[in-house]
Amino acid sequence: MATYIKKYGLTLTFLLFTLQSQAEIPIVAYFGIPLEYSNVNRFKEFKDAGFDVSICFYNDTPVDTLLRILDDAQKSNIRLLISSGWVSVQPHVGIPRLKNHPALYGYFLQDEPWPKDIPETTRRYQAMAKQDTKKPTYVNLLPDYGDGMPRDIKMPPYKEYLQQTSTIGLPFISFDFYPIMTSGIRPTWYSCLEAIRQESLRTGKPFWAFALCTPHVDYPQPTIESLRLQVFSDLAYGAQAIEYFTYWTPKPTKDWDFHDAPIGLDGQRTKTYDVVKRMNQELHGLLPLFDKAEVQSVNHMLKIPEGTTRLQRIPTNLKKLKVVGRQGAIISTFKKGGHLYMAVVNKDYESDMKLYISAKSNVYMLTKQLKETAVKSSYKIGGGDMLLFKLK
Repeated sequence: MATYIKKYGLTLTFLLFTLQSQAEIPIVAYFGIPLEYSNVNRFKEFKDAGFDVSICFYNDTPVDTLLRILDDAQKSNIRLLISSGWVSVQPHVGIPRLKNHPALYGYFLQDEPWPKDIPETTRRYQAMAKQDTKKPTYVNLLPDYGDGMPRDIKMPPYKEYLQQTSTIGLPFISFDFYPIMTSGIRPTWYSCLEAIRQESLRTGKPFWAFALCTPHVDYPQPTIESLRLQVFSDLAYGAQAIEYFTYWTPKPTKDWDFHDAPIGLDGQRTKTYDVVKRMNQELHGLLPLFDKAEVQSVNHMLKIPEGTTRLQRIPTNLKKLKVVGRQGAIISTFKKGGHLYMAVVNKDYESDMKLYISAKSNVYMLTKQLKETAVKSSYKIGGGDMLLFKLK
């Protein structure tokens, strides 16, 4: 780091401020800013949308160019998780030159390894991790789409797949699952979150979870309600990073007609940009509460998805807890800073839900800016939205 202080005229105080100002729970964009647009102005636009980390795919871009891009990212107070041949194919060449840059978050290795890929993924991961023991090497895991999985993957039961990938030695569990389709919500979404949470508890590794903001095929245009449902469900289960697929619109293929990500193929903002920015503004106010929170229990009310559990007892210091709506609610209790909290998530992103609650005098409702307010007897929770309560 001293080299960069001398070269770029930075003070140690400024560097510490830069690092500390990053969200402890990062907001991450998969397929962030492409190479030809990687400059200070586009990074500032990225930051303005509420993102902290850009997963960038730079192919075989020379290391000197990567360092210039990292300089620009640093000026905008964001960090990069870089995919490049110099990193994954020749880690002994690229990583030593990149690893001390303060704008580098980590290294991208692989997306969705199949079970047969795990031994090779492990070998490559170890080669990269050996070059940098401080910054993470990133692998994103497959979801559980049940019968939607291609047969040639030969997918084992999902919990077994997660246990197999744990042998890689990754610092966190990242997985993608895009639940909201034009036909409705994928039925295995919450059972997948359950499996991920249990694997996180088993291994002691935090998990990262996705929200989809790029329409394609059977995935519709995102709304603030559909993003809330994805993001708040992830947080309720204990996610320690929120990832978006994608920030920049990927080039469409014969099978995948990607369109209207926050930034279009032409480099212009789409209508999705402001929706995602609004979601991230809400997130930034909430993240201090969820950062390193210890989830005690996650249960469901009304409709109970496969693989989940019905709420049997209302949480401590509550006298009454009732929900009225089409899909019901997630009830998550978690500890943070010596206090116990409850999150209530409306599982229906298309309609409101009513919450009826009665609590002891020392219970408070929290705003999305984490301000304590008196508990009312009833609340209307908008589509996909979340209410928070401090129970003790």
